[in-house]
This record gives sequence, structure tokens and C-alpha cells, in this order.
Amino acid sequence: MKDTTINYIEDFIKNDYSLLKDNLELLVKEYTRKSKRLDKIIKQSDSQQRRLMELNDTITKHQDQLCELNRYNIQQQNIAKEKLDATIVNSLLKSQKYNVKVIYKSSDILSGDFYSIHTLADGSVLTYILDGQGHGISPAMTVFAISSTIESLVTSVQNFQEMVEKLFPMIQKFLGEEEQLSYIMINIKDEDRTLSYIGGGTYPFLIQQDENVKRFKANNLPFMNFSQTPVINKIDAKWDKLFLYTDGFVEDIDENLAKYKPELLLKSDQKLEEAREIISKNSYDDDITIIKIE
Repeated sequence: MKDTTINYIEDFIKNDYSLLKDNLELLVKEYTRKSKRLDKIIKQSDSQQRRLMELNDTITKHQDQLCELNRYNIQQQNIAKEKLDATIVNSLLKSQKYNVKVIYKSSDILSGDFYSIHTLADGSVLTYILDGQGHGISPAMTVFAISSTIESLVTSVQNFQEMVEKLFPMIQKFLGEEEQLSYIMINIKDEDRTLSYIGGGTYPFLIQQDENVKRFKANNLPFMNFSQTPVINKIDAKWDKLFLYTDGFVEDIDENLAKYKPELLLKSDQKLEEAREIISKNSYDDDITIIKIE
């Protein structure tokens, strides 16, 4: 019995050892396999980290380049703005007969709006506002080219009729295939205070006679590269005050400015100055140009 028990114990130990050994070998193999896999993962992670660092360096370099390009672009736009603003003419600035007030605010560095006031050869006054389509460089270039053309014609044409007939065929080449120009041009006859005008794509301009305010809608379509020369309308009624503006003054404005309607600013210089203060302190989605003459 004793021998049997001993044999049994020996067999048990032998079998258990064998099983333990097998399990231990499996454990070692699994550990080795996982260790190699972990080492591979670590190496891949290191490689990816290096790639991420290289990518980050590349992005940083590109960011620096973009910042430099942006600074250069802003600098060039500011130079262009100075040149554009320098071409604005106001021949009534020192006039003893007329009082002129202007509000001119661009939504960006460069404005798609442009205005000037010229005296023609016949003694009449030409005041106009151009509103190029869109914002930024493209419309600014368009209105600059057109305003330069107007300025060159001022010294050669005799009257408003001749100005219109020569100007619009010339400026067709400045407009792209789908580009359009909104404009209002008013000619003031000094001797009888009558007005002639052309307008396309603009809000009505206003005149005041005593306490009566009249609105005059655009009489032509916005100008495009295939448009005909605009038709001129004449207003025989004498006027005391004249008020013209671009759509930026009445569209997408904040509640602080919304209460300053064109009629209110036409009648009150004080309200006009209040509106100027608000406009100067805020940013708007569109360029704003206002001209008041009395």
C-alpha cells in the first residue's frame, strides 16, 4: 500500500510538473510574442511621433509664410487705399454757394464705393457715387479705373450729356462678364438749381424743397459690359438740399444706425453727425457712402 501511494504521488508530481512546465513555456512564448509586439508598437509610435514633429515643423513654417504673405497683402492694400482715397475730388470743398458733407466708410481695407464732385466746363457740378459689385480688390480696381476715366473726361467734355455719352462706352471694358456697376450721377445747374441725373441699381436719392422731400428712383439698370449708354432724366424743380447714398447705409446695419433714415439725415445736420459718429465706431458688411449737398 505504501509503495502504491508513493508511486501515485510520484506520478502526480511528474504529471503536474510536466503540465506546469508546458504552461510556463506557453507563458514565456506569449510574453516574448507580446514583448516583440510591444517593442514594434513602441518603434511605430516613435516613428509616428517623429513624423508628427516633422509635420508640425512644416505647418509652422507654412504658417510663418502665410503670416508674412498676409502682412504683405495688408500692406499693399493699405498703399492701394491711400492711392484710391487720394484720387477723390471735391471741387465744392471751398465753395461759397454749397455746403457739402460726406460720410465714407469701407467694410474692408479697400472700398468698392467711390465718389467725387467735379465742376464741368459749362460751370455745372457733377457729383457721383460708384458702387462696384462685391468687396475687396476687384471692385476697388473697377471703381478706380472708372473714376480715373471720369477725371480725365472732366477737362475735355463741355457738359453732362457729353460726359455720359463718352464715359459709358469707355468703361464697358473695365467690367467682367458677370460684373455689374451700380451708380448715381447728378449734374447740378448752378444758375437755375435744376438737376439732371442717371442712376442704375441704387436706392432713390432725395431732394428737399422747403419742407417737402421728394425721392427719385434709379432710371436705368445697373451697368454691365453689354449695357447701352444710360438715359438722362431732368428735374426742373428747384431744390434746397440733395441727399444720395449707397445700399450699405440701409442694408444689414445695426439697430443703432437703423433709426437714422435718409429723410432724417437730409433734414438735420445734427442727426447726420450722430450717424457719422456711429458709423466711424462700428464695422459693417458693406461699404457706406453718403453725400449731402445744400
